Order: sequence, then C-alpha cells, then structure tokens
Amino acid sequence: MKWNHVLLCVGLCGLGVVGATQGLRSSAPLEQTTYWANGKLQSRTAIEDGIPSGRSERWHKDGTKQAAGEMRDGRMEGPWEFWLSDGTPDVQRTGTYRAGVRVDADG
Repeated sequence: MKWNHVLLCVGLCGLGVVGATQGLRSSAPLEQTTYWANGKLQSRTAIEDGIPSGRSERWHKDGTKQAAGEMRDGRMEGPWEFWLSDGTPDVQRTGTYRAGVRVDADG
C-alpha cells in the first residue's frame, strides 16, 4: 500500500538549515535543501533511498552558483560545472566525473 502523505523535515545542519520533502512509501525522490546562516540557498540535491542521486546544485555564501551536476550513488557522475565566487567558471574543477573522480576536462 502506498501512502500519499508528505513530510516536511526541518532541522539544523552544521552549515545551515536543512529542509526536505518526501512521500512515504513512494518511489518519488526526496529533495534535500540546505541554507547558509545568512538565509541564502546553499545546496539542493535529489535523494533516493537516503543517498544523493540525481540533480545536485550548490551556491556560494553570497548567492552565486558554485556547482551543478548529477549524483549517482552518492558520487559525482557525468559532466559537472563549477564557478568561483565572482561568477567565472572554475576550469580547474569543471569536467566529467565517474564515481566521484574527474576523468577529463570539458572544453
């Protein structure tokens, strides 16, 4: 039997506030969102069966985007883009990842 209830869990994390929504006994993925102490978005990550799997994005404390890519089984997978806090691309970290390890640079 599937439950159609939705839970909202809000707690404190070492880096900010954490919020998540999840359908109970549902195959729908959970999305975890964290915030910096200044209230700005810190991260948003899809969670499946308690493990980061799917789209993941992170932001610097000033609100500029820091990283975007896909997670699989808790590790970076496929193309990832990174940006410095001034908004310029971080070419040292941008690239393709397999099981959390960078295997080549994009561009």
